[in-house]
Amino acid sequence: MQACAREIGLNEAVFIEDLKSPAIESELQQQMQRARSMDGYSYPSLRLVINNTVFPIAIDHWDHRTMLGEIKTIVAVVTQT
Repeated sequence: MQACAREIGLNEAVFIEDLKSPAIESELQQQMQRARSMDGYSYPSLRLVINNTVFPIAIDHWDHRTMLGEIKTIVAVVTQT
């Protein structure tokens, strides 16, 4: 990960220190708990929340339009009712 940090221009020492910080660990744990509460157990995963209803969105690594189309369809159906 240091190499990635260096490649994108981050200060490696700060990046590594931040990665070890309790605040980052706490945020990670909170995000993982939130994902689990929405039945998100894989990484990456995408969920759309509308009016407290969670809709899983299939990840398409090759074409964002697939996901965008699914989101638009869900929004159209949910907002019609």
